[in-house]
Amino acid sequence: MGDIDYSKFKVREYTHWDLFLHLEQSPYIGRCYAAARRADAESIIDMRPEEGQELFGTIVPAWNKAIKTLFNHDWPNVAILGNEWRHLHAHLIPRYFSSRTAYGIEFIDPRPKGNYAPYNEHKKEVPLEIFLRIKDDIKSKL
Repeated sequence: MGDIDYSKFKVREYTHWDLFLHLEQSPYIGRCYAAARRADAESIIDMRPEEGQELFGTIVPAWNKAIKTLFNHDWPNVAILGNEWRHLHAHLIPRYFSSRTAYGIEFIDPRPKGNYAPYNEHKKEVPLEIFLRIKDDIKSKL
């Protein structure tokens, strides 16, 4: 996944997964991804029962509650693709039926009831200082 040190974006470690704040917070503030801790986990086909239980029984519900509390999202999405990064990971994408303003930035979900991608026309740069505040705020609610 490039030369970026993703460890500084880690929100929380779990037994089988690490939860990270996604680098692109706009237009979906609170967007995260859970990456399998097991090095040989490449695709969804490789997911073990205990990993699935932790992801869908613990991580997604905790993330959903945290994002609801912080940003009052309207609907949670989970996507497991692996098209660009060949490692088992799940995108946790909050969806918003109306705009949200947080940290002085307006976030507008371009297709609230459609696919989350593509979204480049609505993408805004989020300053690192704000990005890290988002991460810390989510961490505090998990």
